[in-house]
Amino acid sequence: MSETIACQNHPTVAALDRCAGCAEPFCGNCMVELYGQRYCGSCKVMALKDQPVPDMGVYPCKEAQTAMVTAIVGMFLFGIILGPVALSQASKAAQIIKSNPQFTGGEKVLAARIIGTFALVFGILNCIYAISQQSHSRF
Repeated sequence: MSETIACQNHPTVAALDRCAGCAEPFCGNCMVELYGQRYCGSCKVMALKDQPVPDMGVYPCKEAQTAMVTAIVGMFLFGIILGPVALSQASKAAQIIKSNPQFTGGEKVLAARIIGTFALVFGILNCIYAISQQSHSRF
């Protein structure tokens, strides 16, 4: 399940989008579309006055990408080790994304959590299978 980001002004309402000016999340009631972009109340005023809106930018979270790659590799190699590593990296990335609205990558965090969990489970099952095969070959 994807984590829902709350509106900056209404914490109990899910955000519709991020402001094109400040990159903060806002619900539909707090945003207005101007010149093909959505703005919050503060940035809307600057956009209407033809003043430059501060470019806060939105950047991909590198930790989310690392977590997803680790999880995918864990599906094929050393899942019992890389699965938990991917889950740990995904938690760290989720905290970074939640604490800074300029970072994106929530979908990659979710994918890393799902794939990392499967990698761990398959790694455990593979170990159990290998141990059972060893014990059967002794007799």
